Amino acid sequence: MAPASIWVRSCNFYSPDNFGSPRNAIVKTLLQSLLLATLLQIPVGLSAAEVILDYLDTDDKADAAALIDSGVLEDGIAFINGAFTLVRDIKVILGAQDGPLYDPAISEIHIHYHFYLEVIDRIDDLESDIEEQEVFASDAMLHTLYHELGHALIDQLEIPVVGKEEDAVDGLASMLLLEYYDDGADMAANAAELFALESEDRGELEAADFWDEHSLDEQRYYSTLCHIVGSDTQKYQALADDIGFSQDRVEFCEESYERMVYDWETLLEDSFRP
Repeated sequence: MAPASIWVRSCNFYSPDNFGSPRNAIVKTLLQSLLLATLLQIPVGLSAAEVILDYLDTDDKADAAALIDSGVLEDGIAFINGAFTLVRDIKVILGAQDGPLYDPAISEIHIHYHFYLEVIDRIDDLESDIEEQEVFASDAMLHTLYHELGHALIDQLEIPVVGKEEDAVDGLASMLLLEYYDDGADMAANAAELFALESEDRGELEAADFWDEHSLDEQRYYSTLCHIVGSDTQKYQALADDIGFSQDRVEFCEESYERMVYDWETLLEDSFRP
């Protein structure tokens, strides 16, 4: 497989003093427009469920600092808390031993600190500078957060899933980036590129690769690129040509993306207020 070129761009990450950056303008607008409506919908004396970020102590200070300083998870959680009505709190545990994963028994998303640097290490040998690497890792991290959010929503809202749940939440993660971030296509493309890089770690395919709950990394790569192309076939025709999609495939991507957006918005009708 010949991966598409990494899509990178410069950006300013979230911080309390830099909330007006282009990267976070949509989050700011969303929170401002929904604040009054949200307050009016919550009965006095009750608290809305939300996503809570929890940092665990660690001896890997450098790993922890790299992820925390990026601000990417705060960015994503601000969007989630502004856009979703949750049934119960979801904790995002940074510094967990395992992950990324969602544990339905305790409503927690687990992410270990060195995941962010692992992603940077994967592209360190490619022609990219440190800023490009950080953007790449942050985009992949945000896609991962929204992927795990998908599992949490399916759990909390008892959403029926026909087919692989992992594919469904990959689609949700891509949809949130493509529909609600100005540079969402670049972000989704970087997430796709991570799947391509991860596929290089695997040796010869074995039976377990086919019965795993996840699709093959190569399939996740092309599926994510299909979502990008399908979101605007005219705008991303060059991308489709670059990765070798036939015109029939481009039309399929458009139809399947439109259907995926409709399905998720229908299933989340009472819980999603973008």
